[in-house]
Amino acid sequence: MPDAVLTPSGDQLPTHSLLAARGGCIFEAEVVEMMGLGDPSIVDRWRSHRQIISVRNEAGEWIYPVWQFARKHRRIMLGIRDCLAELSFESEWEPLIFFLSSMADLGGHSPLDCLRAGKIEAAIKAARQYSPLRSA
Repeated sequence: MPDAVLTPSGDQLPTHSLLAARGGCIFEAEVVEMMGLGDPSIVDRWRSHRQIISVRNEAGEWIYPVWQFARKHRRIMLGIRDCLAELSFESEWEPLIFFLSSMADLGGHSPLDCLRAGKIEAAIKAARQYSPLRSA
């Protein structure tokens, strides 16, 4: 369970701050270009199969937090897909909130911090523990 539960409409971190956190968000065309994909439908497929983090902006367009990408290697950061597979969520905002929330079980760090530090198993374990609490 996160120490500080972030909500898109809560006082702790408003929606625009969630979207701006850690480098902001990009549109599908930018994901396609950054990842060197020839087919934009790949991003749609990743989104529909919960292999990438995405939320709708105020205009209803899908946007993607830039922090989930390993630009140098043109791939999604290691551990993102594994964590998403473990998370049970109903709202498109929940994965974003999960990755950015500090957690006592992670020494006060967020799952994203753990992934960036190469502690992939710790982030996956946090996702496993987080899921039943969020879906209850």
